[in-house]
Amino acid sequence: MKKLLALTALACVALAGAAAAADEDVAALEKRIKELEKRLRPLEVRAATDRVDFNGDLRFELHNIDAEVAAYYDGMEFQKNFVNTMFYMNPAFANPMPTSVGVIDAFAANPNNYGAYHSFLDNLQFSDLQAAYAQFASDPATFQQIMGLLMQDPDVPVGSYDWKNDIFYTTRLRLNMQAKMGDDVSFAGRLSMYKPWGDSSGVQVFNGAASSMNIDGATTRVPNSDLLRVERAYFNWNNIADTSLYLSVGRRPSTGGPPLHLRDDELRAGTPLGTLIDFQFDGITAGYSLNDHSHLRLCYGLGYESGFGSAENLKSPADRMKDVHFLGVNWDLYDKDDTFVQGTVARAFDVTDGFNGLVVMPVNPLTGMSVPAGIVMRYSPSANLGDIDLASLMAMRQWRGFDFFASYSYMKSHPDAVTTPFGGLFSDPFDVPQERDGSMFYAGARYGFADEKTKVGIEFNQGSQYWFNFSQGADDVFAPKTATRGEVWELYVTHRITPKFVAKLDFMDYQYDYSGSGWHLGAPKDLDQQQMLGFPSYKNATKMALSLTARF
Repeated sequence: MKKLLALTALACVALAGAAAAADEDVAALEKRIKELEKRLRPLEVRAATDRVDFNGDLRFELHNIDAEVAAYYDGMEFQKNFVNTMFYMNPAFANPMPTSVGVIDAFAANPNNYGAYHSFLDNLQFSDLQAAYAQFASDPATFQQIMGLLMQDPDVPVGSYDWKNDIFYTTRLRLNMQAKMGDDVSFAGRLSMYKPWGDSSGVQVFNGAASSMNIDGATTRVPNSDLLRVERAYFNWNNIADTSLYLSVGRRPSTGGPPLHLRDDELRAGTPLGTLIDFQFDGITAGYSLNDHSHLRLCYGLGYESGFGSAENLKSPADRMKDVHFLGVNWDLYDKDDTFVQGTVARAFDVTDGFNGLVVMPVNPLTGMSVPAGIVMRYSPSANLGDIDLASLMAMRQWRGFDFFASYSYMKSHPDAVTTPFGGLFSDPFDVPQERDGSMFYAGARYGFADEKTKVGIEFNQGSQYWFNFSQGADDVFAPKTATRGEVWELYVTHRITPKFVAKLDFMDYQYDYSGSGWHLGAPKDLDQQQMLGFPSYKNATKMALSLTARF
């Protein structure tokens, strides 16, 4: 009996100890749970309130540019002489045929003519220039005499010369945004800053290149200022009515499209082929997945809104302009693993002689005379010039560490019988525009080494005399290479110092055959001969660049 009582007592003591230990374990577990809840609470708050994911990159780039300007006849100087000749030969003055440009200039500078001369300039219209040119041309003998006289001005012929920029630094910041508002609705955007070191004015002095105008399609793609601008902002609505149909509306992902992404060691960055469209614009895309490897998109964009900001209500109906619309089809014909084939077809309707933008003009494009001060001016188009058709087909293939691609692009113009001081659709100011067509071949190869860090590439493109594409937003600093009327070779090496820190060494060689690359205004001129040009045109150029890009 005593043994039984002793065993019972020991059992009670053991149970009491186990209960106390269990209480201690529960208390410890409760303490840990409270600590975890304290840690998770900020994450839960962030998940509930912060619904936008950010990533981006910061790129520092150093450039060295060495170019040769082709010999030419200064069209702006010639036009100034022509305008002064119009004043000199006004029947009211009864002047004899001039014997030199000096005689004409002296008459315009005569204090007795000061009021009449400036009144003439203030009231001069481009239609007056056209009428005077036609009148002179109606008398071939007089026309030849006057043209020969004006060409004798020693300021008109300009010999070939070099232009260099030994060191040019830029910084580019891009912030990408993504958010989901439901299973089938999402948002994507990109804010960008792209500035040259030592300048943040945002407006360049016009130098004859399309990229020297601050226009909507290139504000974040050409070195501009320290302003953070909206490059992209759009929503996607997928699986509409439980089908493969989707809709995307907003500021489009229309820059850096294939195959341009290869040379920066990036994923596909834009929807349309970069061979045709490298230009920011606002628009709508309706797409449909035909199957897992083929996707069709119908794209619409607006390039110029004529009824807002242009004081259209102050103009007569005959002087009002039409909007510029873009309509195109982007078809990923085959997209699977190591093979990608895409086609883009587009038409630009009622193209104007430029887009709304800011610029500093060194000369008056109507009179050819120097602008006395560097004044920032808002440029607005003055006329609709016609339509432009564009088409391109590209094939890309991966094979044993190589990425190959080749593309062919075609352009055809449908001009109206309209010209401006800058010219008509591929025609000079006093000529009648005609239908023109142009083409561009573009091919390249890139090899990635086994370490998956270093890649070496080579690219070549060649554009014909009348080749034109919408590449004003190309990230090439010197000039859009895909717009070149001539040949461009590019060699580059990219190396991932870390997976998200990329170094790049790039060399580009431009060889221009014709003037006006990147412009749809004016007739392209053969640069092997001295030509009349409104602004200087490069004959050849080389650009070397070293960049470091941190992706985060």
